[in-house]
Amino acid sequence: MKQIGLLFFCLLSILFASCEREYTPPPLTEPTYTGKFANTTIKQLRERYAKITNPELIADEVIIRGVVTGNDESGNIYKQIYLQDETGAINIGVDQNAIYGSYQVGQEVFVNLKDLYILKYGDELQIGLAKSQANRISWEVFKEKAQMNSWPKPQDLKPLPVTLDKLTDDMVHRLVEIKGVRFVNGGKNAFTTNDVTTNEEIKNKDGRILIVRSSNFSDFAKDILPQGEGSLYGILGRFNGTWQLILRTKRDVLEFDGKAPEVVQPSAGTFFKETFGNGTYPSGNRPKINDFKDFDMKAPVQYREDAQVADIRSISGGYGAHIWLPANRDATVRISGINTKDKGAVTLSYELTANLYDAGAKANLNQIQVKVNGVLMNVDSKEISNAAGDNGKFYKVTIPGIPQGDNVVLEFVSSAALNQVGFRLDNIQLEGTAGKGGETIIVEKK
Repeated sequence: MKQIGLLFFCLLSILFASCEREYTPPPLTEPTYTGKFANTTIKQLRERYAKITNPELIADEVIIRGVVTGNDESGNIYKQIYLQDETGAINIGVDQNAIYGSYQVGQEVFVNLKDLYILKYGDELQIGLAKSQANRISWEVFKEKAQMNSWPKPQDLKPLPVTLDKLTDDMVHRLVEIKGVRFVNGGKNAFTTNDVTTNEEIKNKDGRILIVRSSNFSDFAKDILPQGEGSLYGILGRFNGTWQLILRTKRDVLEFDGKAPEVVQPSAGTFFKETFGNGTYPSGNRPKINDFKDFDMKAPVQYREDAQVADIRSISGGYGAHIWLPANRDATVRISGINTKDKGAVTLSYELTANLYDAGAKANLNQIQVKVNGVLMNVDSKEISNAAGDNGKFYKVTIPGIPQGDNVVLEFVSSAALNQVGFRLDNIQLEGTAGKGGETIIVEKK
């Protein structure tokens, strides 16, 4: 029996040996795009549709060319890809899972946008298909519209180095590198908690904060945030004015040193000062707040006045650049993205004057109301009048007790019911001290 079994084993071995051959995969054909050349850059596309409010059909043949910088490989990006060229970046919603199997990072793609839609989500542009599921393009349509060219070249992708104090509109959706940051909850929290998409903060040495947003469906969702200082790659996003970073995979987390942060003592002194530039803005050249580019404080600080009533101007008679709040109009100047953390007791100050040309004109400085994080602040009554010589006289208003936070929002509210003369607003400052705040102070500016 043993001999028969041995003989049977040998026959099987010979049979399998004779049948076994070296496997040769079928040849793959390098994708080659043969369609029309790109006729629009991503920057031109974004500029063309910058002011849309509703989804808009792209009726003409607009062709863009770009490289895939982000996909759903880790699950942190869901049903979309990010595309960028030399001028800018945009994301495209696609109703498909595992897009990364076809459209890999580094893949050059030509996209014909005709009959697709461009829309805004979180006030940022993206490509999609209106009235479909979450405005996403069907997989069949997307493959037809987005034609690949050549093999992916991920090694050629160079993330744009950025710093948290110099984030600009043209960086939205770009692949970036941020150096010298630490996770506020490094070594403590996971990337996500409670099985929901989670925002965790990173901070640089100047105390500036950026959100890192991670999905609970990502394959690194339960990994602990790295401790110490390091660098990150990722897609730089913005949602309703708030900047955020989206990691593509865990590989975007680079070389954190594991060291505990230094203890930060409250800092004193002025850390926010807005003078509205050093230029002059004569009649006929008075930019609206949303169009103005010369603010002293840069991103992540954002300025808005959606009624398009207030403007930046300067006139003769000693008025430098300032905000003009016209009479009998509703206007709210909103300043967001202000970081007051680790500044001790924070005090707000600003300068205000009223147009009191007529002999009987009078007003009150508290007619320009101030809100901080949506809460109305107390401003003491201070009546001013032409008779008292207050026409064009600036007063400094000081408000203590500004809260701590990485995204404090200031609002200067001018209502038609209260502002009936016109006010000029200038020199907005925030100062941190180690002391305690007092009461509102209004003093004449000398």
